[in-house]
Amino acid sequence: MLLKRRVLTTATLLLAAGAAVLMGGPAFAGTATPHAQAAVVRPLATCTQQSFLEGTHYSAVQVAQFAQAAGFTGTNWTISVAVAEAESAGWSHARLIDTDCSVDRGLWQINSFWHGEVSDSCAFTPSCAASATHTIWANGGWGQWTTYTNGAYQVHMAEAQAAVNQVGGGGGGGGVGGGGGGSTGTWAPNHAYTVGQTVTYNGHTYRCLQSHTSLTGWEPPNVPALWQFMS
Repeated sequence: MLLKRRVLTTATLLLAAGAAVLMGGPAFAGTATPHAQAAVVRPLATCTQQSFLEGTHYSAVQVAQFAQAAGFTGTNWTISVAVAEAESAGWSHARLIDTDCSVDRGLWQINSFWHGEVSDSCAFTPSCAASATHTIWANGGWGQWTTYTNGAYQVHMAEAQAAVNQVGGGGGGGGVGGGGGGSTGTWAPNHAYTVGQTVTYNGHTYRCLQSHTSLTGWEPPNVPALWQFMS
């Protein structure tokens, strides 16, 4: 389910929008506390709100790589991934046509009116969108994203943290190297593993290469970046 969203400058207001239907599920719009200059300028047109999931779909790990390259670190790195997942579900050309006819664009749904300095080409190119998001965030914080202010991003934080851990151990994870150690028995999903620990899976032994919280689908044979085959 794709959530409605709008990116604003700190001097503007996140506008409330009506409900939309996407892929069989409803979309929800959040609002932000009005700022002193919120009424200075706003689009005058009126459009029917529509949402689209288009382009290339990127996994949370891939989004984490884009965010890291853009300069995000620590907790904000993890939040950037969670916000992208809540905003666009990982679709590079995701769009929300707002009731004021502005368009929220790309992985982080950068609004075309409030951030016209970000071209469509940039907003729909993950690496460029990540850099633009970092700049917008650095000049106003996460409160500019509706999915942050309404808490929708929190549903994606566990997945985002696991992705960040897999990419490079940011935000509390670890990287390839020593430490940890010891057998933890049979591999299981939703378990926190640290570098050096060993597990068994389908009769084989694997050593953890990067600290992470395991997920279904991340069985040791499937993710060689996380697990080294031992025997």
